[in-house]
Amino acid sequence: MTFLSSASQRTQLFKNALLALAVCGLAFPSAGTAQVSPEVSNGNGAAAAHRQSPQTASQTVLEDGTYLFGQSSTPDQMGSAYAIFSVKNNRTVGAFYHSHSSFDCFSGEITPNQLAVNVVDSYEQTVRPYSVALTVEDALVAGEGVGAYILEGFHRISGISANDYDMLAVCQADFAQ
Repeated sequence: MTFLSSASQRTQLFKNALLALAVCGLAFPSAGTAQVSPEVSNGNGAAAAHRQSPQTASQTVLEDGTYLFGQSSTPDQMGSAYAIFSVKNNRTVGAFYHSHSSFDCFSGEITPNQLAVNVVDSYEQTVRPYSVALTVEDALVAGEGVGAYILEGFHRISGISANDYDMLAVCQADFAQ
């Protein structure tokens, strides 16, 4: 993994990555246009990710396990964003990253409509709410009405690398504290 040399370069890369994610349709979309979901105040002035009702959150969206999604269907493509994350009972921990760059950890929940997470900037240690729409991939539908959920704007990638698992382990350890 290659790290950028200055804090300003890393900060700018992070900002560019978030902007690229939003522009490429990774944020909560509406009719094919990308929008970042609204922030909701938690009462003390801090922003919190939008939460779905308990009834909606209790439905299993993605089976418990580890997932890799990328803007490119091929792993390790320069300029493409990726998300590696684990799911347990609709809760998730993972990382957003670009190939050959740093990564930012996140944790949150998965609902039938979105992946709603709080992303921790790896350099500034600031937390920002973020959401990515979930859609059902018609080509992957199996059985009677059972669809395969995917992150909008991403392709599911079956081959998870050792580097992906390493990033995930770092994020899981960070959120376990």
